[in-house]
Amino acid sequence: MSDVNYNYIQYLIIAVYFLFIITKGIRKARNIKDQDDFLVAGRNIGWFLLMASMGATVIGGGASIGSIGKTYEWGIIMVLVTTGWYFQFMFSGKYIAPYFRKAHLYTVAGFFEHRFGKKERFVSFILSLLFSIGVLGAQMVAFGKIINSMIPDISYLTAVILGGMIVIIYSTAGGLLAVIYTDLYQFLILLAGFAITVVMIIPELYESSTQITAALPSDFFTIDGGKGWTFLLSTFAAFLIGETFAPGYVTRFCVGADVKQTQKGIFRAGLILLLIFPIMIFSIGVYAKFFFPDIDPEQALPLTILRLHNPIVSGLIIAALMSAVMSSADSILNSTTAIFTKDFLEQYFVNKLPEKKKLRIARISSVVIGALGVTLALILPDIIDLLLLTYSLWAPGILLPIIVGVFSKDKSSDHTSIVFFTMTAAIFSTIIYMIFDFSDLLQPSVFGVITSVIYYSAGLIYLKLRNSN
Repeated sequence: MSDVNYNYIQYLIIAVYFLFIITKGIRKARNIKDQDDFLVAGRNIGWFLLMASMGATVIGGGASIGSIGKTYEWGIIMVLVTTGWYFQFMFSGKYIAPYFRKAHLYTVAGFFEHRFGKKERFVSFILSLLFSIGVLGAQMVAFGKIINSMIPDISYLTAVILGGMIVIIYSTAGGLLAVIYTDLYQFLILLAGFAITVVMIIPELYESSTQITAALPSDFFTIDGGKGWTFLLSTFAAFLIGETFAPGYVTRFCVGADVKQTQKGIFRAGLILLLIFPIMIFSIGVYAKFFFPDIDPEQALPLTILRLHNPIVSGLIIAALMSAVMSSADSILNSTTAIFTKDFLEQYFVNKLPEKKKLRIARISSVVIGALGVTLALILPDIIDLLLLTYSLWAPGILLPIIVGVFSKDKSSDHTSIVFFTMTAAIFSTIIYMIFDFSDLLQPSVFGVITSVIYYSAGLIYLKLRNSN
């Protein structure tokens, strides 16, 4: 097949995919009657749709190209540590998501005011907003790089603008309802794309198994990857806690038709990914490591796809990779819109408005925030790196307070003060830890969570001693 025909088929598949996603998203606009429909899909999503939406949101650019690249670099240890992602969804689905659904919440910051108070809400709002804008910009960067690496004829600039426009159009038109339904198709395309890739490379892996074992470093197949058990456990903990209760995930905690549907959807998303995705990641990582031994790790997946030299498969995989990034981008755009409208505008400026005006404000916010993400990806990528520092501050400031808020029945002002102290002290301690760059010892997020446990425990001990006197 000539290169012209190959590219034509590939581009046709991608164009059809884009058109399909946009059409499906926009059609959901007629179901959007008020702000609740826009921000939380009317709280009427069944467990299967919720599972697919969570799954698609998780498998963004970092969990696809990034994970395969790190598997290429580290070996099986990467597959093991990334299971932390899936275990945290199972925990969240079982214990945390039902609380959010029962309380009819919208955002993480909303939980903090519901359970603690306005000061705690403000701190979590700042973290949520910075975290979300940084991740949105990073997803736009990932989209541009993926398309440009797979289809060099499309520039990074064009790819970022194209991807951003598509996400903004269907997310703004149909809100979270459109996002969830497009997530369903994206999740199915993702699974199909990766599954087909693995099926196509298995014969070569089997035929070359002896050579692969001899050629690849022995550490590639050891549990700790030659990096030691401290690194293994610390990195697993970072994956376990780093994105726990992240804004894009918490939005899904709030949209189930009822508590049981919410619980089943979130838990099963983690379980399905745990059973399927590690095998796919490792298979592609091994294949790329053997056939392309000296490449940039991030090229492991693109080069594997190109080696298959099948325009239909490559078109499907490129669509799958775009699905991975777009499903994460649309989710974070929706959750950022909810944060901006519920935790900022309505909290401080325009609370008492008719529903139609609230809906209009939410849609305008979605467009502005989406455009901001695209602009950062194009003009100020260094700002994105700065904003992504909040990724390391998220778990120290948010994780323990949410767990305490869900499981503890203590609603006294003294206990709330301890929670506020824990949040702020853990955040500042983590910032200092990052400034002095001790990350070789422990990941900053892991260090921060450990300090938050220490601060909280010390606060409880102090309170107990004070009350006993």
